[in-house]
Amino acid sequence: MKTVGMVLNPTLGDRVAVAARELQTYLERKGLKVLLLDEHAPLVGENGVGKELLRDICDCIFALGGDGTLLSTVQIVAPSEIPVLGINLGGLGFLSELGPEELYPGLERILAGDFRLEQRLLLRGKVERSDKAVKEVVCLNDCVVGRGALSRPCRLEVRVDGYSAMRFNGDGIIVSTPTGSTAYSFSAGGPVVEPVVAAIVLTPICPHSFMVRPMVLNASATVKVLLETSVAGVNLTVDGQESIPLIAGDKVVIDRYPRQLKLIRVAERSFFCVLREKLRLEGLKDFVSDKE
Repeated sequence: MKTVGMVLNPTLGDRVAVAARELQTYLERKGLKVLLLDEHAPLVGENGVGKELLRDICDCIFALGGDGTLLSTVQIVAPSEIPVLGINLGGLGFLSELGPEELYPGLERILAGDFRLEQRLLLRGKVERSDKAVKEVVCLNDCVVGRGALSRPCRLEVRVDGYSAMRFNGDGIIVSTPTGSTAYSFSAGGPVVEPVVAAIVLTPICPHSFMVRPMVLNASATVKVLLETSVAGVNLTVDGQESIPLIAGDKVVIDRYPRQLKLIRVAERSFFCVLREKLRLEGLKDFVSDKE
């Protein structure tokens, strides 16, 4: 590891600026070169580089902020599988690996090579309009086809590998990875799926039918969502980071992205430990040990 890229959460202002300067100083003292994304570099008084150059030059990316910052980093690293370390400036995150108290001890281990890479499935989404692709996206958590603030429901048909799987009026559909199963999909009644499972999760949002229920699909499946109504305000939202307006007749095609996201892991806590801490599951909140 010779060159480290940093992606920041600019909404944290001075808080992230101070943390970034301290981290930059630490890494440079260790002999590493540090590059910042050009839109974030002014926060620390530096010149930055573009997303493509950051991806091409860096050996890994540090996402400094929280889970949302890491999600925004996916668009940068997805084509090249550069490892990402999530650094949380707040509480425990599902994706972020190191918090403020454990940051520098964790970095010592990482720089010594004492870490592992955890692979996460990514999804690719494509908006088709009049049989032409108008937008392509990559997501780590989910692609959501749904209405905005308007009260009228939309009508959707969802096809899996060409077969009609569900058709309903409702607020929309969440197509998520196992990583995203603990995000919006969970709130909408979807199942929690362990991240190592190769699967795609379909979670309808407030369907107007008792017969429409969440589904877990093979990760090799191709999901096609057809927007049958012309309700204003229907969008494709990608990882909560980007929103693409849709019109009646649009098709959103979602399948497995050919590459995976590599997360740098050093902490000993398991997925189930994080699950307990984040979701405060009833009956598990008093458990102390992560193992028997």
